[in-house]
Amino acid sequence: MTTIIPEDALATDPQHLLYHYPSIHPVKYTKLTSDYHYWRAVDAAERAAKACGRLLIPTACLHWQRKTRLEDRRVQIAKTAFYCLEAAELTGLEYDKYLRVAREDEGVCLDTCEQAMM
Repeated sequence: MTTIIPEDALATDPQHLLYHYPSIHPVKYTKLTSDYHYWRAVDAAERAAKACGRLLIPTACLHWQRKTRLEDRRVQIAKTAFYCLEAAELTGLEYDKYLRVAREDEGVCLDTCEQAMM
């Protein structure tokens, strides 16, 4: 299953950290919590897009002119925008960019594994 959410983003909820580590720095806890809730919102948006048979495409994957034409399909999460599009509506380059973003976390591991095998 292709997803744009990093594997470890939703692994642990940071709320239990306050109980186990009461002296955690407030800025660090705030950052962990905001990142966790951001990726939870992206996960919910991605599941909603998949329920409609679409993909949740990050803004960086689309051309700026297409972004202006597809404003009605924009999903704004925090300061980041995503677009709900069908795979058939994407150009080849946009789909490649989407796959690159979706495999970004795996790509580091795959690149090092491929280099080790050579």
